[in-house]
Amino acid sequence: MSRVLLLGGGISAFAAALDLAEVGVTVVIVDSVVRLPEIPVRHAGGEVSALLDVVAAPLAADGAANPEAAPRLIEAANVMLRTRGGGWAASPARSVWGIPPVPLAKACMALLGTGGALRAYLDRLKPVLTIGKEHNFGALVDSRLGSNAREILVEPFVVEGFGVQSHRSEPALVEPGLNEALTRAGSLSGAAELQFDEHTSREQIVEPHGGWPRFGELLVERLRLFGAEHFAGEVAACVRESDGRWAVTDDSGTTQRFDAVIGELDAVEATASVGAQEAAVAWPRDEQIVTDAPRTSLHSLLAEARPTTTRQYAETRIQGLPSGVVAGTDALAVIVSAAGDPWAARLTSDAEGESVLRLTGPAEPLGGTGQPPIAEAVEKLGVQLMPEASVSHTTLAAPFATDAERDARREAREAVNREYPTLLLAGEDLHGGSLGAALSELRPAAVHLRRKLTGIAE
Repeated sequence: MSRVLLLGGGISAFAAALDLAEVGVTVVIVDSVVRLPEIPVRHAGGEVSALLDVVAAPLAADGAANPEAAPRLIEAANVMLRTRGGGWAASPARSVWGIPPVPLAKACMALLGTGGALRAYLDRLKPVLTIGKEHNFGALVDSRLGSNAREILVEPFVVEGFGVQSHRSEPALVEPGLNEALTRAGSLSGAAELQFDEHTSREQIVEPHGGWPRFGELLVERLRLFGAEHFAGEVAACVRESDGRWAVTDDSGTTQRFDAVIGELDAVEATASVGAQEAAVAWPRDEQIVTDAPRTSLHSLLAEARPTTTRQYAETRIQGLPSGVVAGTDALAVIVSAAGDPWAARLTSDAEGESVLRLTGPAEPLGGTGQPPIAEAVEKLGVQLMPEASVSHTTLAAPFATDAERDARREAREAVNREYPTLLLAGEDLHGGSLGAALSELRPAAVHLRRKLTGIAE
C-alpha cells in the first residue's frame, strides 16, 4: 500500500492529500491543524467552490451530507468613490475595475464632471487601431478614457486588487479576456459591457456555509474517514532515496519510508534545513553525491519558488461613515502613506452592522517593512477610530500583476516538480496568494501522482 506524508499546511495541501486518500493511498498527517484563509477568497474559476462541494457531498449514496461545507457565494458590494471635487458618488453601474459601460451615464458625470465624462466618451469614437494589443493597463485606460477616468474610476480598484497602480499591471492579468473583448467591442467601455457577467462571477466571495474554521475540521475528518493516520512525533530529517521514495526520521530517531511528501514551502524548507544540519545524507541529497547529471539542490529550487513580493492587510473598527457615503454601500479610496506608497482604503460594514476600515498595502519586495497608514486614512476619509479598537494585521504574497511575475513563479514550481516529482509543493503563496490557482494546479498534480502510485500510469 502506498504511503504519503502530509507535513501540514493550508487547504490546498489537505485537498491534494484527500485526492490521494480517496483511491486508497495511506496519508500520514504531521500537523492536522489546517491553515485557513486570512482574507476573503474569490470565486475566480470555481476551483474553491468545487472543493467545498466535494467535502459537502456524502461519502455514499445513502450517507449524510455536510451542508456546513457547501459553498456560499457573496456578491461584491456596491461601491462609492471619491469624486473629482472630493465628495462621494456611486461607481458606475455594471462597471469592470471601474471601467464604465456607458461613459455618459449620470454616475460618470457625478464622478468625473461633464468634461471628464465627455473625454471618456471619446472611447466610443476612437478608431480600433491597436485595440487588444496594449500590455499596460494604465496606458490602455489613459488612451481610451483619459487619465482623469483612470485616476478616479479605475485606480482604487486596481490598487486594492493588486497592490500596484494600473501602469504597473497588464490587462490580461487584471481582467482575463479583456483584450479579446476589446477586439470584439471596438471600445474599452464596450469591452467592460461584454465582460461584466464573467467579471462579477469571478469577483464573488466564496466561503463555506459553516465558516472556514469548521471547513478545516470537516476536511480533516474526511481524510480520516479515508484512513488517514497521525504521524507520531516531529519530523527531524527527510532523505529522498535513489528509488524516489522518502526516508523520514522523527525526533526519536525512528525512520519510516513514504512514497511521496506533500507540504507548503516553509514546512519543506524548515525540514530540509534541519535534515541538512543533522544527517549525513539529507535534503538536498544531490549536494552530497556526484552524478553524471547533477541536479539543482532543493534549497535553491525552493528559494526560486518563494514569492518575491508581499503585501499587507490591516483592519480596524471605526465610528460611522463619511458624509455623503450611503449606508449599506462600501466606500473605496486610495491613501498615500507618509512613505509615498499607495494603499487602498475600504470602508464597509461587518456582519454585526459595525463600520470597518480595511487597508490593503502595496506590493513590496520580500521583507518590506512599511506600516499601515491608519492615521492618514482616518484623517483623509473623515472618520474616527472606535475607542480602544484593535488592529488585525497580516502579510501575504502579493497577486501577480504581470505575465513576467506569474511565468517566473510557474517556471520555478515546474523546476521543483521536474527534480522532485514525488514532492507536491502546496500553498497559495506560490500562486500570488490565490487559493483557486493553487487548487487548479495541485489537485491535477495529485491525481497524476495517485495514478503512478496505484500503477495506472508510469
